[in-house]
Amino acid sequence: MTLRRQLFLGISLIFLGVFVGLALLGVSGTRQYLEEQLGSHAQDAASSLVHPLSQSLGAGDRTLAETQVATLFDRGYFQRIAVLGNDGKVVVERELPAKIDAVPLWFSSWLTLEAQPGEAFLASGWRQLGKVVVISQPTHAYQYLWQSALEISGWMFLAYLLALWLTRMVLRWILNPLSAIERSALEIQQKHFGQIAVKPKALELSRVVRAMNDMSRKISEFLDAESKKAEQFRREAYQDEVTGLDNRRSFDLRLAQALNGEIEFSDAALIGVDINNLKHFNTEASYRQGDQFLASIAAAAREILGEQASILCRIGGSSFGFVVFDRDQLTLSTLGRQLRDRLQGIFDTVDGAGEDFSFSIGMIHFQHGDTRGRVLSRLDLAIESARQSGRNALQYVVEVGASEAAMGSMAWRELIRNALAENRWTLLGQPVVSLSSGEVMQQEIMTRLVGDDGELVPASVFLPMAMRHKLMPEIDQALLSLVFRKLEERQGQEPVNLAVNLSNQSLENRDFMNWLAGRLAQVRKHGVQLSFELTEYGCSLDLDASRAFVDMLRAHQVRFGIDHFGLAPTSLQLLRELPPDYVKLDVGLISEVAQNEAARALLRSIVSLASSLEVEVIAQGVESASQVDMLLSDSVTGGQGYHFGAPSAERGEFS
Repeated sequence: MTLRRQLFLGISLIFLGVFVGLALLGVSGTRQYLEEQLGSHAQDAASSLVHPLSQSLGAGDRTLAETQVATLFDRGYFQRIAVLGNDGKVVVERELPAKIDAVPLWFSSWLTLEAQPGEAFLASGWRQLGKVVVISQPTHAYQYLWQSALEISGWMFLAYLLALWLTRMVLRWILNPLSAIERSALEIQQKHFGQIAVKPKALELSRVVRAMNDMSRKISEFLDAESKKAEQFRREAYQDEVTGLDNRRSFDLRLAQALNGEIEFSDAALIGVDINNLKHFNTEASYRQGDQFLASIAAAAREILGEQASILCRIGGSSFGFVVFDRDQLTLSTLGRQLRDRLQGIFDTVDGAGEDFSFSIGMIHFQHGDTRGRVLSRLDLAIESARQSGRNALQYVVEVGASEAAMGSMAWRELIRNALAENRWTLLGQPVVSLSSGEVMQQEIMTRLVGDDGELVPASVFLPMAMRHKLMPEIDQALLSLVFRKLEERQGQEPVNLAVNLSNQSLENRDFMNWLAGRLAQVRKHGVQLSFELTEYGCSLDLDASRAFVDMLRAHQVRFGIDHFGLAPTSLQLLRELPPDYVKLDVGLISEVAQNEAARALLRSIVSLASSLEVEVIAQGVESASQVDMLLSDSVTGGQGYHFGAPSAERGEFS
């Protein structure tokens, strides 16, 4: 229970006790007043009977005395009127039981009215005749007491509600800084280090806020310094100094990511720009002007393609390469024309460069599984075709077999839908191992489609078509349904730690997310520590959707990891904006580390920054013991690769 609720509950109980006590005091005072009134009423009645009864009894006329008593008694205000002789015997008496109407029995039993009887002595001359005793009927007194109790309780209840509302407002005002402190603490837990803007009036709270702000600021400054250092290492390793775009080494690694299926896409386009006769321009003008010219070309590419292109690189002295994922031909044609027109405007501003100083743009498509050599040779051919077409030309090459590809696409769609309908999927597992102890940290679970012939179809073959036809939410649901079913079958066995990759298409599907949230609520019952992974590229596509997904995972105590991490220019920024529980470094970065000191410096810096954020670092593509030793020396936590084991169906059974 929060402090605010505890204080509110405590103060509420105090107010409740006070108002109940005041109500009881009010009712008790009314009761005492009514008892006095009943006694006074009885005494007045007794006094009023003294004179007539003294005359009638003094004359020995008992009948007249009875009439006199009956006349007063029959009015209904009295419970008993009795005339007693000197010997205490009853001479005349009229009596009715106590009458209580329109009052709850429990109330009259709880609050009894005990009125004193009224008494008066009778005399004839100097002779004592006896006395008259009168007891008032309490009916009206009980009714008055009940109505008074209701009114007092009602007013006290309204006062109590008002006091509660005022208490809540006051507590909100006083304790509002605590809410800000709580939010800040939760943000720190989520690795976000902001400042608390609220300035409490209370000295103690003010000190706490100041201390937390100082702590957050120092941690943030430290992480900023670590991020800048890591970013500097990344620039040295993978950024072109002249243009600020990524260099050829980064281009090769990230293109390999795409070709190997480490980036999810259904179709991709590679745009190449070649500056013709740049060397002559540098000789005629100056290399400084040449560098400025290249920087302006890079700025134009960012302006036109920045929102669309995932890879922007200078791949040679006069060559640029840009990769665009999942855009239709009309969009690509428009982007190509806009880039050509923008570059034309830049070339028009160059004086005295000559007709030979020009550019050529080539655009091609590629798919998962294409070889780097084939892709680049096709790009060279497209650029050369543009060059032969004339000055500042654009050549967009669409594959000749487009109709056959479309037919193949529909056949794949039918195959995947049949597999979903017939549940023809199987699970494979690959271990992630602690580099220091050799123990298995987790098993990454992946799926394979079982073809019509019973053979397994690799994910890199069917996933592009699944993405093209928006089938990834159904595939991810089929994969997870199989995982959850196997977990239910192994209840009572040793706990397991599983990691599963999800597609960004699934994050955008509300039905899938609702289904997953419902299943995650039961995961802990199966003795499993579950982790979900998104690729670095996938996280950057829609950061808000990724952040909402991570929040849902945290709510269900499920871990989150970023896969294929470390090559994108936004990697380090992503580590700060969407802090995961672990990252898996890309195979390309790990292969670079052994031969590139700048890449190794980047690795160490990523490990240092991740360690500051309490993020585990796992290396992918570990193939040898020498790599394990090197990674251990750089404080990498875990490793995944064929050195520890290939994906297998046995591990897909969580054994």
